[in-house]
Amino acid sequence: MSRYLHFTVNLIPGPLQASDGSHPFIDIDDFVRSAQLAEQVRLDSVFFADSQGIGPDGRSFAYLDPLVTLPALARETERIGLVATVSTTYTTPYALARAILSLDHISHGRAGWNIITTMEPTVARNFGLTQPPPRAERYRRAQEFAEVVEKLWVSWDDDVTATWDLRKLRRAPIDHHGEFFSVAGPLQLPRSRQGKPVIFQAGGSDDGIDTAARFADAVFSVGVDEDASRTYRERLNKEARSRRGDSAGVLVLPGIFLTVGSTDAEVQRLLHEAEQALEESETVHRFLSRFDLDPEAVNLDGPVPPEVAVTDSTRSIGFAQGGVDLARRHPDLTLRRFIVLGGGGHRRIFGTPESITDELIGWAERGAADGFTVFVESLPQFAEHIVPRLWERGVHRREYTGTTLRDHFGQTDG
Repeated sequence: MSRYLHFTVNLIPGPLQASDGSHPFIDIDDFVRSAQLAEQVRLDSVFFADSQGIGPDGRSFAYLDPLVTLPALARETERIGLVATVSTTYTTPYALARAILSLDHISHGRAGWNIITTMEPTVARNFGLTQPPPRAERYRRAQEFAEVVEKLWVSWDDDVTATWDLRKLRRAPIDHHGEFFSVAGPLQLPRSRQGKPVIFQAGGSDDGIDTAARFADAVFSVGVDEDASRTYRERLNKEARSRRGDSAGVLVLPGIFLTVGSTDAEVQRLLHEAEQALEESETVHRFLSRFDLDPEAVNLDGPVPPEVAVTDSTRSIGFAQGGVDLARRHPDLTLRRFIVLGGGGHRRIFGTPESITDELIGWAERGAADGFTVFVESLPQFAEHIVPRLWERGVHRREYTGTTLRDHFGQTDG
């Protein structure tokens, strides 16, 4: 592992909250407080997930637009990176390239873009389609989309100085003509202070891995099982080296929820309480939907049903595969505990501050992760209980040494 672990925060709450109808995550002041706390403990970035539709069950979150929200956070923070999730399925490369680079200039080199494709039929209908494009087509579009965006980001020369005399900077058309896009260029904006904004990717299918290997600097991954996460990381970086030659590697940042107890007995109590509260959270509903399970036929206190499998029709392959890996390696788990620990999505760690710190460092030392994506529900506990121990162990920065997101990641200019 490198000297420091890398940490980002998903500012959109995950499925752990009870279904009480409240929506604190449309409160800009709440986002500002979270971003400032993440910056106070010297995390790399905050990450804004996104969805552009409400699911058929009506349980999807209300989201502020990342490209509107993050500039507000840029003015309330100084160093932390700002990453927007924007789908390649329902926008265009020029508009995206301009928006992300605008955020980058507003924040003085702290912007990132998280590449996703969109598979939900409800979203397709919001954009005039009856169904989303097939997976293979979505990813071909995504890869061409990312190629065009990168061309636009570097369509000005890199002689960006303190004078910012735009009359003296050279720019050239990109004249791109492909399967999905024809874009003349150049972009309206000069290059970023960090070379180009950092590219993230979220998607665990074969197509998602291929896209990350081609373009991503970092990946928001689903890593529920350590061995499976290590295998994923090794495969991704092997493909990245093949695609890019001498690649420094793609940072793998599995998502985690933390529940911290002061003693082992308290940890067990908290785990039991989480299991008992499962029916009142969004986690179980998402799990049942992902695997098309009938709620009336599911016994939460029985074994994990055989329908928990990845097939050609599986939605959210990364999430599904994470659950399959966990079930395969821990066949003794009840369905209830399986869902609580991560079978329904990202990994949830129950432990004391010391045991959680050991586990995070251990994953990195054994090659299963380069850091982690902490969900915002866990941020206060992470900042209070885990970060000081990471400082003591010398695996997390006490101060920022650079000003850009690439500086935080220890990467050369894009």
